[in-house]
Amino acid sequence: MRKRIRSLKHIREEKKRLEQRRAELGKAIHYDWLDVKESIKPINVAGQLFSGIINESRNVENANQNALADGLAKLAALLTKYAVEKAELKISEWMNTK
Repeated sequence: MRKRIRSLKHIREEKKRLEQRRAELGKAIHYDWLDVKESIKPINVAGQLFSGIINESRNVENANQNALADGLAKLAALLTKYAVEKAELKISEWMNTK
């Protein structure tokens, strides 16, 4: 149900209220966007991928397979981290030269 606006004062108050609401929603969108950007960083995606692999490997009954899978996952995570760090350095160098 909407209030009836009967004067210029009421219009100004409503405008101020709507501007405050817009600012609040803008902040919420900004923080949600930061969360999305953080979650799609390569290092986080790789971490989620290897976390899934590790969790699946824990369900395997053979302990040797678990150890091998864990070792391979850690090696892959280390190599991915190294590659991402190198890529970040190259990109930052490239951005600084422009």
